[in-house]
Parts: sequence; C-alpha cells; structure tokens
Amino acid sequence: MCLEIVQYLVRNTEAADTARGIAEWWIKRSLASTHDALLKLEEFGVVQAFAVQDITFVYAYTKNPILRQSIARHLRGLPTLHRSRER
Repeated sequence: MCLEIVQYLVRNTEAADTARGIAEWWIKRSLASTHDALLKLEEFGVVQAFAVQDITFVYAYTKNPILRQSIARHLRGLPTLHRSRER
C-alpha cells in the first residue's frame, strides 16, 4: 500500500489530501490500512502531515529534492509487475 501511495505522489507531486481522501480517491483502499501506510511513509520522511483541524491532517509528498530523486530512481528500477495499475 505504501508503494501505491508513493507511485501516486510521484505522478502527482503537488497532490495533498486527508487519509480518507487518499483511501477513497487515490488508492481505493480501507481508511485504516491507508492511515497505517501514511504513518510509515511519514516516519521515513516520504510524506509530510499538516494539521488542518484538531484531529485532521493533510498528507503531501516530501519537498526534499534528494529524497524525491531517490524515490523516483527506485521506482524506475522496479519490475513492471510490481507497479500498481495507473488510475
């Protein structure tokens, strides 16, 4: 699931949404598993979380250009079978 989120962000670098929006619109997965994946990605610096209300966060792709380049390079090296389908 982390891979699906990262692939979406690499294709849509300025995208940002809540966990619910990402689950429903980006990757079509459950909210709970999407939230878990976002927390992992945040821990590694791949996404940043911004508080917009007391308990609501918006998640966006890292602005770190070195990390972005590294992620893009890694994704290019993945076999096609492991890439999620384009949405």
